[in-house]
Amino acid sequence: SAASMEEENALLQRELARVEELLAQTRAERDEAAAKHRAASERLERALRAEAAQREARGSPTLRELRQRFEGDKRAFKRKLHAYQEGQQRQAQLVQRLQSKVLQYKRRCGELEQQLLEKTREPE
Repeated sequence: SAASMEEENALLQRELARVEELLAQTRAERDEAAAKHRAASERLERALRAEAAQREARGSPTLRELRQRFEGDKRAFKRKLHAYQEGQQRQAQLVQRLQSKVLQYKRRCGELEQQLLEKTREPE
């Protein structure tokens, strides 16, 4: 019983040593991956800064400038749309008033024609 316990203890000690070795290896791999990630991130950041500087030097718009331009164009479009809609409303009101005037003139012409007919029948 004591021999089997010692044997099991030795087996567990070997297993523990193997797991600790795997853990140390995994930590080393993690540290290496983290270092590679940091290095790649730094290279990417430098490349992005260099690209932005080149765009700026060439006069190409940056993303911020493009957004500002888009917002300005959007505001201008909304103003134009609003002015166009107001113009349409004014035009519709004008057409309504003109239609009303035409109806008034038609009625007045009808009345005058009626009076003319009555005047021309009187001498008869």
